[in-house]
Amino acid sequence: MNLSIAKHLFIAVILGWSLQVGASTVSDPAADYLAGYSGSMAGDLDVISALVTYNPATDIFHFESTFAGSIGGSPSGFYIWGFDRGAGTGRFEADGLPNVLFDAVVRFNFDGSGAVNLLVPTASSTSFGKGTAVIQGNQLVADLAGDLLPSSADGVAKTAYTWNLWPRDGALPAGFGQISDFAPDTNNAAVQVVPLPAAFWLFGTMVGFAFFNGTQRMGCGRH
Repeated sequence: MNLSIAKHLFIAVILGWSLQVGASTVSDPAADYLAGYSGSMAGDLDVISALVTYNPATDIFHFESTFAGSIGGSPSGFYIWGFDRGAGTGRFEADGLPNVLFDAVVRFNFDGSGAVNLLVPTASSTSFGKGTAVIQGNQLVADLAGDLLPSSADGVAKTAYTWNLWPRDGALPAGFGQISDFAPDTNNAAVQVVPLPAAFWLFGTMVGFAFFNGTQRMGCGRH
């Protein structure tokens, strides 16, 4: 095989795989507020993108989210991430969303505080203080220890959890009507496991060097 062609094929494979990794970030259209929602539309309760990763080596869940407006523009707003840890049910089925499954919720407030609420097998709540989530403009980033979200079903690994993000406006009456948006819109997204991409790049680099060096030696032998 021509060395130049081989290099281009290898690069194409690497880039194609990395794009698939990037696709795990959930993108959500701007201004897609739920029908019937009558709360704040300042933009900070309108999800643009969201991501949850889990690192088995450190037992850390990492949250990232971006909104259409600077966070804090809606005085009574807050953010809920619902998790399916293996026993999730469609608690919004009556509202037309049977595939948003969860058995735990994580709440983030505008000051970075919040709580992890486990719904099963025994209801419990663990709060965390201000600054746990870092808020910069229209972005929210946070890390939480994995033991705050233990598996709710035998044999279900944290790497298999799924999630959904829905902002709420607490100025409205409690219930589904507080919710401004869902990301993803109608179902859950998978937690992305890290540091798999780094391991892949290391492996790919080693294979690539071995392949290219071997090809170059073969080429040198023909001259």
